[in-house]
Amino acid sequence: MFDPLDLYTPDEIQPEPLQSNLAKSEAKELLEERHDVTFAIEDENNSDDDDSVIDNLDLPSVRYAPPEVILCVLLLLRPDKQVNFNQGTSKSESVLEMCESHGLKPDQLKRLLSWYTEEWPNKRLNTLEKVCSKIPTLRFMVSKELLLGYYTTILKKYNNNDDTSNETVQQLLRELSSRISENCGRTAQPSIIRYFELKNLNSAIPLYEPSLTADNLGWKTWGSSLILSQLVVDYLHTTDMLPLANCGTKRIKVLELGSGTGLVGLSWAAKWKELYGIHNTEIYVTDLPEIVTNLEKNVVLNNLEDFVQAEVLDWTNPQDFINQFGHEKDFDIIFVADPIYSPQHPEWVVNMISKFLAPSGTCHLEIPLRAKYAKEREVLKSLLKDYDLKVIKESCSEGMDDWGVVKYLYRQIVRN
Repeated sequence: MFDPLDLYTPDEIQPEPLQSNLAKSEAKELLEERHDVTFAIEDENNSDDDDSVIDNLDLPSVRYAPPEVILCVLLLLRPDKQVNFNQGTSKSESVLEMCESHGLKPDQLKRLLSWYTEEWPNKRLNTLEKVCSKIPTLRFMVSKELLLGYYTTILKKYNNNDDTSNETVQQLLRELSSRISENCGRTAQPSIIRYFELKNLNSAIPLYEPSLTADNLGWKTWGSSLILSQLVVDYLHTTDMLPLANCGTKRIKVLELGSGTGLVGLSWAAKWKELYGIHNTEIYVTDLPEIVTNLEKNVVLNNLEDFVQAEVLDWTNPQDFINQFGHEKDFDIIFVADPIYSPQHPEWVVNMISKFLAPSGTCHLEIPLRAKYAKEREVLKSLLKDYDLKVIKESCSEGMDDWGVVKYLYRQIVRN
């Protein structure tokens, strides 16, 4: 298994004894030199440092700070809860909420505060509120290179630590590994849980995303899924489907093709459950075998396992799915988001829509307008006509994902 710590070979260092008075004096001198004196020596007449900015030099000295202090800082530097491809929300957190969201215990935070008030006084960080509000901002205020330099300094000190029984050091190394990975971009990041908040849906959709690899792009939630999820939730919110929901003779059958992490299908399911309960509907979120294992986790994570099934559906060989779950041309609603990233995909996608869409059914398709796949989009458009499928609605929009702003094309498709 890949470990970001394997990328670094720390220099061997000899542990240095800490003689409290001398060490503190040396540390003070070192800090004053690095801060250009004016930053290190606080102006005693300055009564308000609440709004003053901190930088990487305000982080605890790796040489002198104990491991529990370094660990607390690493926890505060965890990324915020990710909501709709953004980190965090606009609301400010209390100290208690900060502890909970960053995996901190109150006594750990108090230990860090004692570092900034007693051992290494810093008026910019001399209250719990300042510590909790300012240290996390360094992820945005300080360059990645400077943060990485701080992390590698920690690595050099602790990676060769022989005390394997020291749980604080072991947790420190685990958190350090995560911070280094996060600092290196999305493709290097560890597994995360994202939260997707949609208008007209009472609860957020949490999705577990394993570490992203080039051969398992289905483990990531893509921007087109968020755009399409909002569309289908709005559709359910504004369309009276109660007669169908209460119909005892027919069940609404819903299929998501190439679900990935399952955002679209799970958003529909969550809204349907909110409006009508779990009656008279079957919802299938589908993908290849290596993707479905994580898809199943996300179904459970959203408490939808009572009426949502995560199943394997291979577009090149769908017969196993047909044999197990239903006849062809049997699904009232089909969702497809971002299905084109090879020359073969247009034909496979249109074939699946044609094979599974009921005579009076509707397919909702969302694709990003990537320049690289312009030819494939044209092929898909032509194939829809060849398969006697008609686009009855089309619109463009913009949205965000991990790589920035993307333009998207939505098509609502029915049979001729």
